[in-house]
Amino acid sequence: MKDLQDLQQYYEQTLCDRVFRYSLANGTLIDVIFYREAFCHLLGIQHITKNRRFIGQNGYERIRSGKLTVNTLKSMNRAGFGKVKHRMEHFPLIGHLMEHGDLFRFYPERAGRTRIQATFLIHQEEQELYLHLFLAKESPKSSIYAPMSYIVLTERDDNPKLYIAGQEHKKVIELEILPMNPQTAIK
Repeated sequence: MKDLQDLQQYYEQTLCDRVFRYSLANGTLIDVIFYREAFCHLLGIQHITKNRRFIGQNGYERIRSGKLTVNTLKSMNRAGFGKVKHRMEHFPLIGHLMEHGDLFRFYPERAGRTRIQATFLIHQEEQELYLHLFLAKESPKSSIYAPMSYIVLTERDDNPKLYIAGQEHKKVIELEILPMNPQTAIK
């Protein structure tokens, strides 16, 4: 497994500072923006540390400085680390997921007893992996969505299709990956 600094570098170079703009068949635009402050949460670090000092901007800076590593997380809570290990191992698949995944309108009540309160879900099945990136709307009048959770399930999980069963598939007409700047960013 790569260390957290490697994953952070991937995150910055591949996902941050750009807008992933999905144009749907019904005319809806969905702009997805990855924030640096969300990195630790997407990795699931909150499930290991149970401490706010290790998420958000603080966690991001701890990773950058080398104070927070995979070994540090394992030593904090080996069982908690085991629960999110798949997220970290397969984190570098998010870029591919963004470009090739299927988009679903997500209804939490259809996914059993989930606490995930997302509006959309990007899903892809990749070599016995079920990748899920949940998106939440920034504000009621905006087309901006931010990734709020990344979950990786495998064929061996009890219900690997839990999050897509009964969800509403959305046809994407076009995906544009735009640099983040005032001219191309959100309209």
